[in-house]
Amino acid sequence: MKINLQEKINQDVPTLVEFINSNCEPCAMIEPTLQKVNKTIGKRINIFVVNVQDVPEIVDKFSIDSVPMLALFHGGDILWKTSTILSKQEIIDKVLDSI
Repeated sequence: MKINLQEKINQDVPTLVEFINSNCEPCAMIEPTLQKVNKTIGKRINIFVVNVQDVPEIVDKFSIDSVPMLALFHGGDILWKTSTILSKQEIIDKVLDSI
């Protein structure tokens, strides 16, 4: 299945993207945190997970130097990105401060 990330991040709704690798333990550990974020502010943002192994061309396009990486997009623009593992509240605060 072809992932159309550009379509997702060009939406008027802010989109939080988690870039992962299927062999990455920290990537798997952040999934429950993102589910909690989704329950809390999921009506205000989209959350989308992209496995960089499935679409390797995005690594250069979005300067992904490590995974997991979270990036917040709005209208096609990147508002912030981080490779730091954040708590649920830290993610929510960063998102809400940015939109």
